[in-house]
Amino acid sequence: MDELSKKIEALLFVAGEGMTVSRLASALKKNDEEIKKALSELESHLTESHSLSVLKDGDHVALVTGNAVSKVVEDFAKEEFSEELTRAGLETLAIVAYKGPIKRSEIDYIRGVNSSFMVRNLLMRGLMERVRDPKDARAYVYRISSDFLKFLGISSRAQLPEYGDYAQKLEEFLKEGTENEQK
Repeated sequence: MDELSKKIEALLFVAGEGMTVSRLASALKKNDEEIKKALSELESHLTESHSLSVLKDGDHVALVTGNAVSKVVEDFAKEEFSEELTRAGLETLAIVAYKGPIKRSEIDYIRGVNSSFMVRNLLMRGLMERVRDPKDARAYVYRISSDFLKFLGISSRAQLPEYGDYAQKLEEFLKEGTENEQK
């Protein structure tokens, strides 16, 4: 497997939700054709040696589990969702509830760790939803779902305990981080 394929694999892994071919090309400073060729190589490599595969949906590509392990992954996911939320899950959900709609990179920044797994877990549980970012059609933001509000027995985020205070503190924290990055 060549270096470009390895870099694509790493980016798809970190992105968690996949990326468009054009976004990969931009990130790796290559053209779309080079990316597509490297994706084919990655796909062949994964098919013959791993339990992952490349999912292609139009211009969007993602790393997914392969068919050979789908049953064990399904059983694991069912077990995960039957358990209570972990502290990391509750932390992520609280951030989205008080600050959402919010980008995953902002969730990562607030938590100080990669939140891909937690975000995916909460999406699959129906507690959060992913929508297009109104400021950038190429990106997504996360917000709490109506099921989350129903579960808590409230009709809006404003009814969350101390909503205004925590939402403001999160906004200040993100603003401070942005200012520090610009220095």
